[in-house]
Amino acid sequence: MEAPAAATTALAEEVRAEAARVAADPGFPAAYLARVRAAAGRLAVTEGDRDDVRSAALLLEQQAVIDVEAPVASRSLPQRLVKQLVRKFVGWYVRFLGHQVGVLGQAAARLGLVVAERLDRMEAEQSADRAATAGRIAALEARIAELEARPRPADGASLDSAS
Repeated sequence: MEAPAAATTALAEEVRAEAARVAADPGFPAAYLARVRAAAGRLAVTEGDRDDVRSAALLLEQQAVIDVEAPVASRSLPQRLVKQLVRKFVGWYVRFLGHQVGVLGQAAARLGLVVAERLDRMEAEQSADRAATAGRIAALEARIAELEARPRPADGASLDSAS
């Protein structure tokens, strides 16, 4: 199994080297590539970890924006005219509804971010409490070991005289 992995790694390195060589060429459209990468990055799904509340809230905040302008492009003129007419008749209502849904999404995202902040704070406190408890347990174990290491009193001696 190592041979295919090594071949894949070698091929990936070759591709990276060729890409770097092409990008170093003076005629390479670096600015255009940067714009394309930025646009593609905005379209990318940014889910994060499945149990990451902050990432989920940020994703909700990003997706809560609603485009209320329905496309009216069509191949035939009658279809395009009907779409434009429908958009004029119901556009005000769709814009109002879209705005309300967007506001709801933003509020839910803010709630998620507040919850994420609180979870982070609680996890930090819990971590500090765990460290303090571990320190106390270690001290108690050391004390028990110390007490167990002391010589035991004779059967007839009292415990108070051993101290």
